[in-house]
Amino acid sequence: MNKNLVVLSYANASPFPYHAWTPLAILSLGAYLEQHGIEVEYFDERIHKMERFKELVNRKPLMIGLSTMTCFQIKNTIRLAKLARKISPDTPLVWGGTHPSMMAEQTLESDMVDFVVKGEGEHTLLELMRALQEGKKEFSGIDGLGWKSGSKITLNKDRDFLDIENLPFPYDGKGKEILLEYIRRSGDTLENIGYESSRGCPHKCGFCYNVYFHKNVCRVKSMEKIRTELLKLKELGVHKMTFYDDTFLAGRKDVMVNIVELLKELNFKWIANVRINTFTPDLLKKFKEGGCVYLFFGVESPDDDVLKFIRKGQNRRMIDEGIKVISQGDIPTLYSLMIGLPGETEEQMNRTLDFADELRRRHPGAEVPIQPYVPLPGTLMYEEALKLGFKAPTHLEGWKNFTNDEVKNPWIKNPGLLHAIYINSFLAFRYDRFLKNFWSRIVFGPLHKLSLWRWKHRNYKFFIEIYMYLTYKRLGRFFIMLEKIIKS
Repeated sequence: MNKNLVVLSYANASPFPYHAWTPLAILSLGAYLEQHGIEVEYFDERIHKMERFKELVNRKPLMIGLSTMTCFQIKNTIRLAKLARKISPDTPLVWGGTHPSMMAEQTLESDMVDFVVKGEGEHTLLELMRALQEGKKEFSGIDGLGWKSGSKITLNKDRDFLDIENLPFPYDGKGKEILLEYIRRSGDTLENIGYESSRGCPHKCGFCYNVYFHKNVCRVKSMEKIRTELLKLKELGVHKMTFYDDTFLAGRKDVMVNIVELLKELNFKWIANVRINTFTPDLLKKFKEGGCVYLFFGVESPDDDVLKFIRKGQNRRMIDEGIKVISQGDIPTLYSLMIGLPGETEEQMNRTLDFADELRRRHPGAEVPIQPYVPLPGTLMYEEALKLGFKAPTHLEGWKNFTNDEVKNPWIKNPGLLHAIYINSFLAFRYDRFLKNFWSRIVFGPLHKLSLWRWKHRNYKFFIEIYMYLTYKRLGRFFIMLEKIIKS
């Protein structure tokens, strides 16, 4: 066994090729381990062939790390774990990411899991690595770790948050190889290059993982550190990127002004997720001049009662004022809406659908996806969902289909309608950004026109699009491979 080698893996998280973004979930960990003298190899299923994973496991690493969210990705992560078990049965499988962090005990019940890293994993993984190198069998002293001895599961106390000023640049070392591969694949778009300027979010949205995972602790990198890392990105050939921050720079307007000036100076094009009540006309102008090419807003609902229930921390007045400012600019914009919430009335849902039309009138060309609510473990609204009859999966693999297109909420009388609205809004309002420029536009072009008609008339009879969508989803890996062949 190679006692100084760690393999960090990221399974495909979506059947759609546009979701292939640089996996900071493992690159941040790997850079930290490399900084401490550990040899790291990465496997990213979106860009690497499966032969690479087999070769890496055959090298008998001291551990294999697997990162996953609560979604489609779990299925593919289990598939990688089973393959690793077959090739190297004695190599420990260490799971991390949002889902294992929030469902640590249940995750550890799986035969495909030996350890779980809860929360930020950099130092926890390093301490686990050292313990395994020393041949230890008892791990109670490692904060942030879940582990098992025989059938006994132990969850150690949570680890304190790290000082992000001391964390290494994720694209140093072996991370550079993945970055360069993404640049090569991306051509001139580079939307799939991610950068993290902060961790955590100050808000307490009831549907979001942040309240559990980051405990509302927000840490923003210093101006000096951000400058240094952006210069490194520039030297590596990046000129367009996405800020992975849950809320851009934790919503700190004073910091935004300085960072936007820096981005302008370095001639970056960039995308960010911002609260809708952030902007003044002057700040919006600075964003545009600073290279912002796309803004994402989680609006969720136009209804004050719903916004209060989901703890959004904003009201309809703030939303209206934000739309008024943002629509006066010309930065491409997305306003995300949510339906199917616990206790939501039919009237409230219809009000949200009508609000999508209002948004399109007030801000022509804006994207307005409408997503069904999904109860995620660890979130504030999860308990509300359980009270209303939501049945949580009893095992790890049961979470693999917890996505917006597979509504399982028992309070929804017509889940098929919510599926249809989700797919309809995507085909109608996001076609230009995601669908018309890759090979499947031949199929999706006519569906886009049909979706616009369906939306206008709210007509979901004979909704054949859902079957085509599900077929595409089931065959996603095939289509991604085909996309790779065509691009090459």
